Amino acid sequence: MNLNFKKILLTIGLLFFATQVFAVKAKIRFLFPVSSKNVIDGFDNSTIKTSEFVLAFMMPLSQHTQLDLGYSYFNARIKDPSTSSEGYSGSFRAHLLELGAGYSGFELTRTISLVFESAVRIPVSGEGELQGNETTQDATGISGMGYYFSSGVEYGNVEISLFYQRRDLSFDGLTVTRNGLSKDVALHTTEYGLAFGYTF
Repeated sequence: MNLNFKKILLTIGLLFFATQVFAVKAKIRFLFPVSSKNVIDGFDNSTIKTSEFVLAFMMPLSQHTQLDLGYSYFNARIKDPSTSSEGYSGSFRAHLLELGAGYSGFELTRTISLVFESAVRIPVSGEGELQGNETTQDATGISGMGYYFSSGVEYGNVEISLFYQRRDLSFDGLTVTRNGLSKDVALHTTEYGLAFGYTF
């Protein structure tokens, strides 16, 4: 049993334990970035496409404060422009453990409340593949950190928020060589946008 598989099992086990011990609510969160800035070490003027899915378990600490324990799946694809002689392309996936808190104590009406959330995301496993210069490389590990902040309104089980998030992820074992110089591959992404959540 490899280390990455053990980390995934540990994450699933923690989530399962939380659902059994606490009065937990589950929340699915979909993120729609409106503005983003992506910097990929080793790549210049390259096209990157990202997507993310978040499943969180909200455990009450008080009437309006909740602890957030969740899972985030991040996916990215990058490709050099057609004018590049190296022609690098890569695909990256990360499984992150989310730890955070939310507060919903400001009521606008009987049914609508302001909600604030913040969380850190820690990668527990990931995969990366890089192709270019007639070679294929596979990542041997992943490290880094992610941050998430949001504020919005909550109506019943539905939440609409404005969010900001940042990720800094390094994929061990992946290097890009340009003009005789090698550089490790790392992703740095900053996003602003709309988040839609549903609690059940």
